[in-house]
Amino acid sequence: MCHKKSLFGRSWAGAASVKEASLPAIKVNRNAPRAALQPFTDYFKGFEKVGAVKAVFGDETEAVLSRLKIGFISNRRMYMGIRDEDGNVAVGTYHLRHSTTRILYLDIVHELFHIKQWMRDKEWFTAEHEKFMGDFSLYYSSPLEVPAYKHTVREAERLGMTPDEIAKYLEMMPVHPRIWDGFLKEMGVTLEDGRTKAKTRKRTGRLPVKIHREPKLVLHPFTDYFQGFEGAPPVKALFGNDAKKKIHSLKVEFLESPWGSIFPSEEDGHLVVNRSFLRDGDLEGIYLDVVLCLNLVKQAAGAGPGALDTEEELGDNPMVLDSYKAMVEEARRIGAPDSKILERLQFAEFMMSDEAFRRFLRALGLKRKK
Repeated sequence: MCHKKSLFGRSWAGAASVKEASLPAIKVNRNAPRAALQPFTDYFKGFEKVGAVKAVFGDETEAVLSRLKIGFISNRRMYMGIRDEDGNVAVGTYHLRHSTTRILYLDIVHELFHIKQWMRDKEWFTAEHEKFMGDFSLYYSSPLEVPAYKHTVREAERLGMTPDEIAKYLEMMPVHPRIWDGFLKEMGVTLEDGRTKAKTRKRTGRLPVKIHREPKLVLHPFTDYFQGFEGAPPVKALFGNDAKKKIHSLKVEFLESPWGSIFPSEEDGHLVVNRSFLRDGDLEGIYLDVVLCLNLVKQAAGAGPGALDTEEELGDNPMVLDSYKAMVEEARRIGAPDSKILERLQFAEFMMSDEAFRRFLRALGLKRKK
């Protein structure tokens, strides 16, 4: 991989090494700007007065919240989380715009508990986080998540939520029934069918907080960071004579994420780029991610908003499957080994159950790494 300075002082990586000689003549500017962070209190007001928050931070509550920042993530399947690198909150834009105030309120209570954990020992927090990122079945027994969810469930009970409502709120990724039942028992939640019963109190009225639902995203021209893609065979096949026009109309958003990847925003089609991946990732992987994203964007544009966001497993969505097939086809055309292709599936694997991911791999003609 060769790096060279442009006239504008940017560092570019081009398809020039022996390993990547089969790539189209693309260039990638690796000097991405830092992810834009915005004040927590611009979007979540009144949480300094919430008892469940004051119980976590005590006299430091107002000071902590005044320093806290938000990094937005433009993906429908992203909700909230903690940024390991700086202890700020990551918020999914679709979640912010469309989820109920009660759900957002509980999510903030949950994430602020994590903020306190991070403040106490960020190395421990990151290590525990990485454990279940590699094996999501560990999520429901994580020493990070169990106390944070217990704290949130007690607040949900105080709000008057029923056991079934609380269980619905707690649902995340597909998980084995034995693990799920054990988690509900640990939370003290018993469902109507006899599996454990949380306390139900009189439902409270209006929540004492205000939530601003329109995030301010910082978008950049795609061609400031990715050049030559309009000439790549799969891009020309996708967009035909409009390839250059489409590429020059694209925007990108930068963030920091545990996932070394690029993915499209389902809301408006801009690309969301992991800054560390752009800086350190190999050109082959970056190229394949862009090919995948452009296929997803084209599929979604033809089917309408929300077409990629269904209740079915991610890999069972025909448009998602077809887009990944196109990426795999291009990977094989340029001579990428299956191990490289499987790296580009890590995010998809995290979003699916084991059974669904096995089906997905079979449909793509791939075998899981042993």
